[in-house]
Amino acid sequence: MAPSETGGVQIVRSESMAYEEALRASGVTHDEALQASLDAAEAEQSRAERLQAATVARSEALRTATVERAEALRQVTADHDGALRAAEEDYSKHLATAEAEAASAADAAYQEELAAATRAHEEALRAADVAAQTALARAQAIRDAGIARAEAIRTAGTKRAQLLKEAAANYEIALRDAAHARTDKLKEITAAHDEALQEATVGYLEALRSAAPVPPQTVPVDDPEEAETDEVAEETGPKLVVIDALDEDRAG
Repeated sequence: MAPSETGGVQIVRSESMAYEEALRASGVTHDEALQASLDAAEAEQSRAERLQAATVARSEALRTATVERAEALRQVTADHDGALRAAEEDYSKHLATAEAEAASAADAAYQEELAAATRAHEEALRAADVAAQTALARAQAIRDAGIARAEAIRTAGTKRAQLLKEAAANYEIALRDAAHARTDKLKEITAAHDEALQEATVGYLEALRSAAPVPPQTVPVDDPEEAETDEVAEETGPKLVVIDALDEDRAG
């Protein structure tokens, strides 16, 4: 074989080896870029799943806290209504007792007045026989009967007013106690609800922070052609968009 022909074969073989080497390098770069994209996609999917789980947990915590608050409010309202009913029944009982005692006192005063009038009439009849003492005895009897009637009416009215005053005071005390108990219970329920909301929000923010994506590591390349190929692959490869909602949650 002539020397010129041998040199030509060697040049063609060297170019073929360089082409194959470049092709292999391009394939390796393509595989690495594809693997990096797959890793990024998998990381993004894992982050999305963690975000979804955190959102579901937060929603469940909010629902549970709201249900507990509604149940506690219902119980407080029921207790308050029961206290009001008990206070009203107690007030009605005291009022009925006072009315009954007042009616009894008024009836006793009436009977006493009737008896006094009867006695006065009898005294007047007897005094008719005794002309000298008729007017004085009758006047004294009427005066005594009037004094007794006035005293009986005054005593009955004073006692009735005192009973009504005590019943009204007891009713006001019962209302005030029931209102204070309801206010304290509402404060406890609101504090527990706020604490549950704060814990759910902190857990949600922690889940968001732990689910933040990590950018993929780039592979060092010595060959300029491989670097060029990497740049083209990075330009044409999928774009990663990092969504960070921590600032928005803090602002909200």
